[in-house]
Amino acid sequence: MNQEVENKEIKEQKDQIEQESDDNEKNEKKEQTQQQEQKKKKKKNKKKKKWGEEEEIMTDFDDDWQNKVKLSKILQDPDLPQHIKEKYAIYENNPYMMIVSNVPLNVQLKELEEYFNTLITSLDPKITERPIKAIEYGATKSWVVLECSSKEAKRALVTQDQVQFVNNCKIKVERPRKFLERILNPQAKEGELNAEQKQEDNTRLYLGGLPTYLRDEDVMKLIQSFGTTKYFNLVKDTTSNTEISKGYCFFEFENTVSTAKALKALNNLQIGDKKLKICKVQGEPQQNKKINGRDQPSNYAGSFLASCDLLRMPQVQQMLTIPQSALIPSKVVQFLNMCSIEDLYEDDLYEELMEDIRSECIRYGQIEKIEIPRPDKESGFCNPAVGKIFVKFYYQIPAKKAKFHLAGRTYNKRTVITSFYPEEQFDYKDYLING
Repeated sequence: MNQEVENKEIKEQKDQIEQESDDNEKNEKKEQTQQQEQKKKKKKNKKKKKWGEEEEIMTDFDDDWQNKVKLSKILQDPDLPQHIKEKYAIYENNPYMMIVSNVPLNVQLKELEEYFNTLITSLDPKITERPIKAIEYGATKSWVVLECSSKEAKRALVTQDQVQFVNNCKIKVERPRKFLERILNPQAKEGELNAEQKQEDNTRLYLGGLPTYLRDEDVMKLIQSFGTTKYFNLVKDTTSNTEISKGYCFFEFENTVSTAKALKALNNLQIGDKKLKICKVQGEPQQNKKINGRDQPSNYAGSFLASCDLLRMPQVQQMLTIPQSALIPSKVVQFLNMCSIEDLYEDDLYEELMEDIRSECIRYGQIEKIEIPRPDKESGFCNPAVGKIFVKFYYQIPAKKAKFHLAGRTYNKRTVITSFYPEEQFDYKDYLING
């Protein structure tokens, strides 16, 4: 009897243990499923949050952006003229505006407007009205401000970063805030050039004092004793039939170790009756000498202008070339170097200049219009067209005569420079064309 009772108790305990284990398994499974559901919810929430951030960026059209303009930090910049600060503050906060940079100098605003109207409508065919409401140049002709006519047009344009323009030219589309931060903080822009790039700019060498009878292979043997070269040019006098060496060359090694060795070994090395002189083409900047309180250019390892980074910019290089439009005959003649900016502030000097131009040019034919851009008297701001004088004749032949006869003449001890100017740009009051 006792045995049966014990067996019954043992069986009940076993059943209880099995029941508890089953319950534990069920609870664990529930916890696992709950954890998985929570993870899924978190992922969904993260996705929603990301899209929400993007939505917040794109719904800034409802903000009172005109109040933001008044609070803009750009207005506190002491280095900018007041009217420029006001414009930049509007560019920064107007939600319908975008900036287009890297614009070729020979491209007109109408071309850009038509291009972006076509681009935006192709990106979003639902847009029926003209996507671009207004377009204007920035502080220079290398960047342009677009004002979109609708939210949809702006949304379509925001998706673009670099777009292919005419003649395989790539122009950049970006938000005004990002662009203005870059151009108003040039130190940050300079910081983009890393140490490796700076080092590469300083590896080309100049070697002078070479005897003129040495041939290319002779000089190469001397140089390549320090390492392998990736560039070599022995400068020669091409005016003679024999192409005699001018006694100097430019070269570049594949590594900086060879460069250091050559700089140390070749300097003042005696060859025949001459001593070699070697230096970097663009050395580290030295402290400029001061004469009468003014900085004088250093001639260390090359010319002063060659070390100017601005000359490497394609926009500046294009400005230094003769514009194609200056060679094409037009009814409009452009006069340079006839007056100073200070002369144009004074009304009597301005009127005197206008009368002198009119009386001289009318000798060659009837004049339709004379334009002399002037500086802003209140702010003192001068756009790049100030200093130029434009005369439009009724016919092309008088314009040709005036350009030919007045070129090289002197006015107030200044040598007059003349060139043709495109009639279409003159009519649009676009006086900044240069190429």
